[in-house]
Amino acid sequence: MRPAAPRRARPRRRPSWLDLVSTDLDQMGPSYRPAIDGYRGLFIILVMLYHFGVTELAGGWVGINHFFTFSGFLIGGILIKESQRRGRIDALRFYLRRARRIVPAMTLLVAAVLTHTLLVDSGDRPQTAGDAFATMTFWQNWRLVSRDDQYFDVLVEPSPLRHVWTLGVEEQFYLLAPFLVAAVLLVRGRWARTALVLGLAVVSAVWTAHLADTGATGSRLYYGTDVRAQALLVGVAVAMLLTPDRRGRAPRLPRAAAETIGWAGTLLAISAFFVLDATGRWVFDNGGMLIFAVMAAGMGASALDPRPLRINRLMSRSPLVHLGQISYGLYLFHWPLEIWLPTDGLPMVLDIVLKLVLSWVIAVLSYRFVEVPVMVGGFRALWPRGLDRRVRRWAAPAVVATLAAASLALSTVWSPLIDGDWDGTPLAAAAEYRQPAEELEVAVVGSSIAQSVRDGFRGREYPGLDVAGHTRRGSCNPVPITFKYMGGGEVEEDPTCAEWRERWPSEVRGSGAQIVLSPIETALTQPIVVDGRTLEPGTDGHDREIRRALDALLAQTTQAGARQLQLVNATCHDDPATVRDGEEVGAVKIDPASTNEVVSSWAKRIQDQHGLVSVAVLDLNSALCSQGYRARIHGAELYSDRVHFSRQGSQLVWTWLAPEIVTAWSYRDA
Repeated sequence: MRPAAPRRARPRRRPSWLDLVSTDLDQMGPSYRPAIDGYRGLFIILVMLYHFGVTELAGGWVGINHFFTFSGFLIGGILIKESQRRGRIDALRFYLRRARRIVPAMTLLVAAVLTHTLLVDSGDRPQTAGDAFATMTFWQNWRLVSRDDQYFDVLVEPSPLRHVWTLGVEEQFYLLAPFLVAAVLLVRGRWARTALVLGLAVVSAVWTAHLADTGATGSRLYYGTDVRAQALLVGVAVAMLLTPDRRGRAPRLPRAAAETIGWAGTLLAISAFFVLDATGRWVFDNGGMLIFAVMAAGMGASALDPRPLRINRLMSRSPLVHLGQISYGLYLFHWPLEIWLPTDGLPMVLDIVLKLVLSWVIAVLSYRFVEVPVMVGGFRALWPRGLDRRVRRWAAPAVVATLAAASLALSTVWSPLIDGDWDGTPLAAAAEYRQPAEELEVAVVGSSIAQSVRDGFRGREYPGLDVAGHTRRGSCNPVPITFKYMGGGEVEEDPTCAEWRERWPSEVRGSGAQIVLSPIETALTQPIVVDGRTLEPGTDGHDREIRRALDALLAQTTQAGARQLQLVNATCHDDPATVRDGEEVGAVKIDPASTNEVVSSWAKRIQDQHGLVSVAVLDLNSALCSQGYRARIHGAELYSDRVHFSRQGSQLVWTWLAPEIVTAWSYRDA
């Protein structure tokens, strides 16, 4: 018998760039569907381009909804399969797996943000530290709701951790997911289970419409877990319908139908990036969020189909699959780069390419050296093998706990490291607070600048003065105003501003406030757009718009039952322009002189009429700007973003403002 010929060794294939940065697709098991990662890769790039300033993708914010739907059916499928295999769902085991996937890269992000916060002098540092703690404890979305963070407000410098609100939503969903899936699996019949979960999604959509109809803020609608639940539940419904049973059986559409659903869902979902914009409130009012979730479900249903559909072959291209596999890291790290990276003078195309490349490099490193090792070997895989086993086991949780504790301490305990070096000196040496003869209730009314003023008030330092905020971010003013900002772009008010204008007078009346305090907002210092015409500051038309807004504010104050309206005039600002494509953009050009002159003359006319409400103008501009623009006074950083007061800057302002409020009140009848 002839011996078998030696097996010829296959030539070693040179590893491709995909092999170097992602796990081997052949090792992912027969149930792996690369088209799902392909979809994630496509939509993460579209979301990143939207965040990097590609204005043609004005509806890019809806892409997050697609990710929630994908997350729903992936997590739902995992839990259903575990129930089939083990006869039950181990919630603790599920939580540990989710922690291994989410926490390592998130910890890197928070550490980087805190390091940048400590070393670089910019932004609202205590707020950023608080965001870090909220991120580590997975409630950042509700923290953004609590401070009425308006996602589309271009006047506010966003937090470098604003984008991780999505992790809060997902982790809150993960807490309930094992019990939800286990409960639904008690229902017999695949279609009955699917209908039950879809019914819950419809309930979420109806609840969202109710919130919108009853005046919920844009932040409440955008960041709320109960609002976003509809997309997650649609994803779980897809998992209930399409996850194979113990025998490997699952419903299957005719191939042509599956292909059509996939293409329709994909094209409609992509089109949303181009047809929606920041004013698309109907997405929340009229079930739009549910519609987009169903589109994403169509993509998911086709991606799960094992047949070689044309849409799946397209979405399974290696570059898209690779981007999908590292999409978590791309999402985490691209946003801080957008905020921090100094690209002044670069053409926009080079700016975007640079940020895309850097985001990709960081995401790849995170995936290969942090995320994958932990997913495969647990948290101990991050530590040298020479360490004691018990030390390796608890090292990672100790790092996470330490980082969370440091974030909490930095956000709640004063520290010169994060909160400036204010020495406590009042803004004006002559300002001395004297407790009023009667308790004064002050209602701060306005938009984001008013809110930044209110945030610095510390009642224990001003006995007899009670200050409450009745503010609404989103460029809200006493009347609807569209103005030009950021190099000529038009800024319209948030759709919720109309409801705020109607509501705050009754709130103030109910509180019994005697004084309405209203800082002049940025809109009144910028070019105002009326019927397509741009009215520049200092022109007669611009002056008329200021007086129209002040007349409305006075009427609202009268309706609120207050006895005095105190106007805080506009202050000087200085923000160098960014040069892009040879043109200056992004400059905050606020010369308050003409606006303040109109405000003063209007107030004098009202005072001469002796109406039911007296009017006083508090000249903060003179107190802050007598020596020209100053970014720092008495060691305190005045502004967080050159427009809004920082927390410590606002505290400094109150050393002058509180005595002025009491003085203006005492002279109201003079």
